[in-house]
Amino acid sequence: MHCLKRSNTCRDPEALVVEDEKNQINVAVIVDAHTEDYQDYLTLREDFSSEKEQRLNRKIDWHILPPLMLIYMLTYVDRSNVGNAKLFGAQKDLGMKGTDWNIGLSLLFITFAIGAPFSAALGKKYTTRFKLPLLLAACGATILAAGCSNNKAAWYAFRLILGLFESGVPSISAYILSTWYSSDIFTSRYSWFYFGATISGAVSGLLAYGIAQLDYHWGYKGWRWIYVLEGFASIIIAILLCFVIPGTTERTHKWITSEEQRFILLRGRYTYGTDKSGNSSEFKLKEYLSAWTSPHLLIPGFSFFSFPVGIFAFSFTLPTIIASMGFTAAAEQGLSAPPYVAATFAVGFTGWASDRYKTRILTVVGPAFVAVVGLAMMWASVGKKNLVGVCYTGCMLAAMGFYPLSPTHTSILALNNAGQSKRSAALGGLLVFTQVGGVLGSNIYLSSQAPYYPVGFGVSAGLVIFGNLIVMTGYWFYVGAVNKKRAAMSEEEIRAEYTSDELEEMGDKAPLYIYSR
Repeated sequence: MHCLKRSNTCRDPEALVVEDEKNQINVAVIVDAHTEDYQDYLTLREDFSSEKEQRLNRKIDWHILPPLMLIYMLTYVDRSNVGNAKLFGAQKDLGMKGTDWNIGLSLLFITFAIGAPFSAALGKKYTTRFKLPLLLAACGATILAAGCSNNKAAWYAFRLILGLFESGVPSISAYILSTWYSSDIFTSRYSWFYFGATISGAVSGLLAYGIAQLDYHWGYKGWRWIYVLEGFASIIIAILLCFVIPGTTERTHKWITSEEQRFILLRGRYTYGTDKSGNSSEFKLKEYLSAWTSPHLLIPGFSFFSFPVGIFAFSFTLPTIIASMGFTAAAEQGLSAPPYVAATFAVGFTGWASDRYKTRILTVVGPAFVAVVGLAMMWASVGKKNLVGVCYTGCMLAAMGFYPLSPTHTSILALNNAGQSKRSAALGGLLVFTQVGGVLGSNIYLSSQAPYYPVGFGVSAGLVIFGNLIVMTGYWFYVGAVNKKRAAMSEEEIRAEYTSDELEEMGDKAPLYIYSR
């Protein structure tokens, strides 16, 4: 492609205009850094056959996912155990009355929402292998201290501190996963990572059942034993994880070859949104801030706000709802595990289906519908002794519908926000919406309305219907219209109009970028 002499800037990224002493134009074809990297990626892409790439992904699975899953499970266990602590007398022992308990639940989400964006930025700018273990150890120490609380003020203080420490774990983990995995398999891998949350619900119930048998041993209530032992275990595991948790893709690793590492780095740069223009791995504040005005954060973010209202309220009140069926507190601890086990299978299946059929938004709408059905069944049957089976089935369906929504929403944010700085901001921003939903969810299931919770069930169902069914269906049509408009332009036309630097700077606004839907 030749550049006209009247143009001072050549728009072709592979051409350089040089004017000699006689004002004659010579076109020298060169390869800039972006094109060289992209060609290198295409060469490696050919070398890494489907089977070879699958072997590489399995190696990543074994080295990256287990420690991240374990960390997430241990930091998430408090959210599940706070309901168990209430059953074993924490509210009474701490001198709480009326809505005091709900306020305590809300405080964690406030500091979580404040800390999440900063944690995401730090996770991108300063990537150290010890960051997540340190956060886990801090969470464990805070939980242990909360188990020793003697009054409402101390409990509130530790809830605030815990939210700040917990805020960094999901956003940093999601960013790390987005650098190791391609867009084709990100959803399934993040779903596997999210097993930590669903497994924590089952494990916390079973652990609470066992640990609570220590009720009144050495003069301590069962809820104190739950918090102290789980907090202590988190600290010990965090220390051990410092020696095994991997670092970032830029760091040398013994378990991958230099060729595999190069392929992983370039794959992460050029596969999200089938982005042939690439995206920068450097931290850019302007790019980071741009996420907060992007419809690809704000629209999924509102949807993400809608379902945590239900999911957190569900985990907080599940022990009380099961207890209303006529079971003892000890038996209730065991019966609270099966819904989370079912949710674990639902998360795995949804993640697999999302990657297998390359559908993201539909894997939000489908589970959301299941969650609404479950909430309706619980609402209609809770507290009615002759409908215990219907209520418990509703609990199972609600869990199976709610828990897949977090990884599928996260994958949409990761895939539809280009540039690693903007992507990390979007993932952190998503957590802000989550925690705002958590604050609302903590205050709509009121103790005075137990176990029927008309306000809680009504608000939860209404928000899921509007935010996850109606809004996300609209987003599906919106993304489709944008992709169709971009598909009408050929790559040659686009590259004739923009340089590689300009395309990279545009991020997901670049006409080469194709959004996931």
